[in-house]
Amino acid sequence: MMREKKFYLDRLQQAFGKEKPLARMLRTSSGYYVYDTGTNKILECRKEVYDLIQELFVKDVNKAAADFISRWGENEFLAAADEIVEAMDTEKILVVKKATKSGLSDHFKDFKKMLTSSVKAINLEVTQDCTLRCAYCIYQDHFKEKRNYSQKVMGLDVGKKAIELLKAHSSALDTVSIGFYGGEPLMRFPFIKDCVEYAKKLFTGEKIGFNITTNATLITDEVAEYLIKEGFFVMVSLDGPKAFHDKFRKDAKGHGSFDKTLNGLRLLSEKYRETKKGTIALNLVYTPPFSEHKLDTTNNYFKELKWLPKEVPILTHYPVNNSIPAAFAAEADLKEDKYLFDWAVDKYKVDPDKSDSMVKGQIEERFAKFMQRPVLTEPVDSYFLNGCCIPGLRKNYITTNGDIQLCEKMPGNCPAVGNVNTGFDFETIKNIYIDEYVEKSIDTCSRCWGLRLCDVCYVYAFNERGELDMKKKSGHCQTVLNNVEKCLLYFVTLMEENPGKLDYLYQFDIK
Repeated sequence: MMREKKFYLDRLQQAFGKEKPLARMLRTSSGYYVYDTGTNKILECRKEVYDLIQELFVKDVNKAAADFISRWGENEFLAAADEIVEAMDTEKILVVKKATKSGLSDHFKDFKKMLTSSVKAINLEVTQDCTLRCAYCIYQDHFKEKRNYSQKVMGLDVGKKAIELLKAHSSALDTVSIGFYGGEPLMRFPFIKDCVEYAKKLFTGEKIGFNITTNATLITDEVAEYLIKEGFFVMVSLDGPKAFHDKFRKDAKGHGSFDKTLNGLRLLSEKYRETKKGTIALNLVYTPPFSEHKLDTTNNYFKELKWLPKEVPILTHYPVNNSIPAAFAAEADLKEDKYLFDWAVDKYKVDPDKSDSMVKGQIEERFAKFMQRPVLTEPVDSYFLNGCCIPGLRKNYITTNGDIQLCEKMPGNCPAVGNVNTGFDFETIKNIYIDEYVEKSIDTCSRCWGLRLCDVCYVYAFNERGELDMKKKSGHCQTVLNNVEKCLLYFVTLMEENPGKLDYLYQFDIK
């Protein structure tokens, strides 16, 4: 039975009075929803309830109630307020309980234990040289946050030390991963083979996964057979058909690399079909000018490559911010008629089961994160470090000189978290990457509705000098929030239109 008007005004005042709760209202063509930050729940509601909550977010409680009553009447106000209060009591939503700490902050001892026994991967910077000079590459001179190309290479002694470090810090795991990165790592194919053989001898009872990121220009029959035989995950950089690829991906003499890359990919695909070992994936940089026609052309091109296995994932992304050189600035500034994610959703929602690899590569991981998000019974006052990896646990980028960086995407001068000769630097990890990062982030993050869905990581928080820079981080926040809101809206729309169609994403590995 509904109560008196004063009862509801008092309860709503408790929730929306001094400080507004963290939530986001979502409206699709046929439904109304509340995303509640505190519990990470998405709840459907009636239009009238949606309208009242909207009013409460932007107005004083009494003013919101009066304006709502003037449109809908007092009985409808009582009914809508009753539903809101009922949801607050049973679902524990719309509770103002700010995050005051990170989930790692209070548990550094446990974290240190994890880092001592559960390190999952290392990624070796095999060389700082490359067979190509791609225009948008972050190692080009015009991009200031990263090193430039050089002749520096990793010595085998450093490679072995890195593998020993992984062995010493992964005793609690059955599976570990070793990656090879550059530059172009296949410029040092013998080094890779030596590291693989050493790792196989060192890890006798555990399963080792090997991976490599390559432009494929150096792949021969021998290289392809070796990579597939050893079960490598091979990420090949290919930007679509020849005209799109060669425009940006040229060698040092200015020649396009498409023919060599495609030949390397074909050799890999042939060996894969023969053995069904290893894994191939494509990394596609979507370059300007951006257009729906370009996306369709690229997607159709891959579908028409009959020798390319249909299961090969295609991961498409825009160039890194500020990585497009001035020569291409005019094309980069042209108005985009269809954003990459919007394009993918339009294709995906027709039939998720029959979507192409390029479409799924945009959609599945994002939606899997929503499907698998932790839903809380009631709000807590801690949060994880947004999109940050647990420092040192999942990704470790070993530079040519043996320093350990969080990952290959970090700006070049960031504080190292250790060295292969001395091990992990727990003090640096705790003081900078946990305590200082949380201390400088918590005030802004605790006020943000996207707190539990945010994917901002350390990459966006450190400047070119390697300093923690909250101005740089906050400059990225609005873009992330806009993307999160758009993804949420598409997600609930798909759940409406195809109930159960996304259930397969519960099995998706979101790492």
